[in-house]
Parts: sequence; C-alpha cells; structure tokens
Amino acid sequence: MTTGAGRTKPRWWQDLRWIAAGLVLLLLGTLAWGLFGPEPPIRVARETTYLTAPLAADGLPDYEAALLASYGPTPPPDDNAAVLLLQTCWPFGDIDAVQLPLICKALGMPDTPPPEPLVLNPAKDAAAGIDAAMLDTAGEWPWTTEALPAVAAWLTKHETQIDRLVAAANRPHYWLPSPSLLDGKPEMIVSALLPDVQGLREVARLLGYRALWHMGENRPAAAWRDIVAIHRLARLLAPSGRGPQSIVKQLVAVAVDAKANAATRQLLAMPGLTAKVLAAIRRDLEALGPTVAWSDGLAGERFLGVDTAVWLARRTPGGRRARMELFAQYSDHGHAALLTSLDWNLVLERLNACYDGLESACRLPTHQARMAAMQAQDRAIEAQFEAADRSVWTRAGDGVLQVCSRGHRSDRVADRLLGLLAPFLSAVCDAAFRNEAQRALTTTAAALAACHADRGPDAPPYPERLDDLVPKYLAAVPVDPFSDKPFIYERRGDGYLLASVGQNGVYDGGDDMSGWIVRGEWQEQQQDVRSDASDLVVRMPIPKRPAAVAPRP
Repeated sequence: MTTGAGRTKPRWWQDLRWIAAGLVLLLLGTLAWGLFGPEPPIRVARETTYLTAPLAADGLPDYEAALLASYGPTPPPDDNAAVLLLQTCWPFGDIDAVQLPLICKALGMPDTPPPEPLVLNPAKDAAAGIDAAMLDTAGEWPWTTEALPAVAAWLTKHETQIDRLVAAANRPHYWLPSPSLLDGKPEMIVSALLPDVQGLREVARLLGYRALWHMGENRPAAAWRDIVAIHRLARLLAPSGRGPQSIVKQLVAVAVDAKANAATRQLLAMPGLTAKVLAAIRRDLEALGPTVAWSDGLAGERFLGVDTAVWLARRTPGGRRARMELFAQYSDHGHAALLTSLDWNLVLERLNACYDGLESACRLPTHQARMAAMQAQDRAIEAQFEAADRSVWTRAGDGVLQVCSRGHRSDRVADRLLGLLAPFLSAVCDAAFRNEAQRALTTTAAALAACHADRGPDAPPYPERLDDLVPKYLAAVPVDPFSDKPFIYERRGDGYLLASVGQNGVYDGGDDMSGWIVRGEWQEQQQDVRSDASDLVVRMPIPKRPAAVAPRP
C-alpha cells in the first residue's frame, strides 16, 4: 500500500465500493420490482371479492350476472308493468331505439311500436299549446278545467292511454334490467344504464297532474286511483326486500313516493270525503308496505364497490395507465399509485370492512344511533386524507412510504375508493328514513280524516291526542322513526299539526323542510328552510291556492 498524491487506494477499499454499488443497485432493483413488478393474484373469498359465484371467464366473480339474477326470473308479459308501459309509451324513458329489440326479446314481447304512442310530457306535444309553467301549476295544487283548459283538454284526449299507465302500476311485477346486463358484453356495474328511471318519473308526474285535476273538479275517487298508482310505481321501481339494488333507483322511488304522499294529504284535506273513499285510501295505504329497503341499496353499493376495484385491478384493457385514466373518470383526478404494483386483496378487504360497518350500523336499534355510526365511519375516512395532507413533511413521508411499501400504496388506493363510494351513503340512509316517516305521517293523517268524518257536528273536529285513534282507527300510536317516540301532535283551530322531528332528532317548531309550512302554519309563498334544522309537517286544513302559484322569493 502506498500513500500520497496519485497513489492507488488499497484493494479492500475498491472492493468495498463495488459492494456498496452492488447494494445500491440491488436496493434500486428491489424498489423497482416492488413498484412495478407483478401484483399478487386476487383471492376469491367473502373478505375480498365478496361474491364467490358465479365466476366469469377470468376466474373472478361475474357481478353483472349476479346483479341480473337478483332481479328474479322474467315475469309473464301480462304480469310485467314494464311491458304495458312500453306498449303505451314507445320508446319508454331513455331507452335507445337500437336497444329496443334486445329489451323486448328479454321481456317476451314483440318489438312493435303502438299506433299512437303516448308522449309523457304534455309540453313536448307541439299541438297541445301547453308550456312548462302550466305544468308546474298543474303539479302543485288542485286545479280546475277553467284554470288550465289546455292541460284539461290534453288529459281528456289521452284518457285511455293514461288509464293504461294506472293499469301498469297495478301489475305485480316490474322487470326491466339495464340493456348492459342483457347484451352479454362484460362491463362495469357503475356504467350500467338506468334508461327507465326518467320514464317512471314522467309517468308519476303525469298521473299527478290528472289526480290534482280530479281534486279540483271534486272527483276524489278518481283522484285516489291515480295517486295510489304513483305510490305503487315507486314500489315497483325499487321493490323492498328483493336483494341488491341501485341506490339511484331507490332515491328516485323515494322522490316519486314523496309526490304521492303530498297528493294523498291534499286529497285527505278535501271536505266531504265519503266513507267509501276514506276506507279505500286507508286500505290501500296499509297494503302498500315500505317503499325501499336501505339494506337492499347497501347490498347494491357493495356490488358496485367491489366490482369497480376488480375492474381496476384486472379487467381494464390497456394496463395500469389505462386504469389510472379510468379512475380519473370517477374522481377529480387520477391516482399515481395505480401505475404501480398493488395488493388488491388489501383494497378489497378495506372496502368490505367498510360495508360490513354500514350493515352493522343498519342493525342498531335507533335512527340516531345508526346515523352516528355511519357518520363516524365517514369521519374516519376523511381523517385518512387529513393525516396524509397535514404538512409538507407529512406528505413527503407518506410519499416515501408509498415508494417503499406496496401495502401502504394499496391502503392509499383503498382510501381513494372509499372516499368516492362511502361518504354519501349516510345521506341516502337519511332519505330512506325520511320516506318512512312521511309514509307514517300520511297513514296517520288518513286515520285522523276517518275519525273527523265520523264525528258529529257538535263534537270537536279532531281528537285531542293520537291515543284516541287507538284501536278504532289505528292499531297503535305511530312512532317517529327519527326519534323512536310518538309524532308531535297539536290541535290547532279547526285542524291540527302533525310532525316528525326529522333528521336532527329535534323538534324545530313546525318548520316543514318543503318551506310551505313555517312555525306550523301555511305560508303564502315558499320560504327558505334549512334541511338540517327542519321538521316533516302535516298541517290541516290545507288552504286553497290560486291557479298561478307564486314562485320562491
């Protein structure tokens, strides 16, 4: 060994440099392999894919086939409301003309249009002379032929066809899956079309116009035939207890039933209803049953969540860059971790744990406990993002961990998916319970109307307590699903106030979330009311409204 300028390093020093370089290369290679190497295979199990059958050609569950199977067997055409709707309104909803042969074949009906298909929106009938403002009025309050002659003439002209819509609502089944479930082409459930949803909303609106016209012309029995058809349509769209369902369909069903509940109360407010009409209303309301089952929507969302993860992992043509671009379609931006090797079993386990938590929340005994559990889960998901973005150093540390750990990257992808899929579910659950409360309020209002009709001229118009309705008019005092206590009930003047406390669990003095009832009294104009600090209110009697309803200030 020599020293000084220009003298060579000892051999052991050179060997050490080569060893260090080799270790660095080995480390970089290991990191590269971990970042971009192959991914572990997805395990088909309850904890990961959730479904274990049926399987597709790639050996992973076929979620489209499972969702189609949940619709049940195809009913006979004469029992299927969808068949009669198509035969009346061709095409129905947003169904594309090229999809009609496929759908008609699945429904067991000829793909032949009717001679004169019904246009569900009268404003789109150029010869009718009807505009949107007329329909807004026709859909809000009882009206007369004198007030809206063009709408009355159109309803009279198409009476037979509209009666067919009522007949469709009375059929026992509604079977009309998305065309994407029928065409045999693999596709993500999240992209499945819902071509019938808009059509059913338009059917409900049209029946609502006619029901309110019947009320204005003092035809209560005819009005109830149309209103109960709307109630039934809501239940046909998202039948309760039938298994996994689209949350979108459930929300539309809830919205349709809300219109039917409002129209039912307007009918109950009509003076001089006969015992026969009141008996029909109460009997039909009792027979309707729940509008939707939240557990069915949650099961459908689980299908959607795990199917989305499986598509991102294994079924996206074009590799990892394509799956990042696909994810960006449903998020504000892509996620760079999708370019790397991930453990999708970990992602799927996180998703299923979330849905298991939501199912557990659904089984809690009170609404407030259920909502608290769901909101706690939402906050836990949000906390994952807040922790990762707390500071520059935190973000840098998280980035280093993602480079070094496939498990950490997979956790971050799971966070992103949960951030897309889970947080709005508590709001949907709240909508389902709001619908349950509205149904119970309407049923109680019908019992109060029957009690009112039975009272003599010298008796108070309504009972002082809801307990007085038991057992003749109600089997038991109804319970507010938001508080698990009896509804608020007050005798006011010649009528009454009946209220649910709403989603916050607190009585807010009778401010109805619609804005038409404030402090328990009807308003001349619709007011702005906070949805999170309002009640669900029935106030009788309902005042008459002018032909043109004043817009919201």
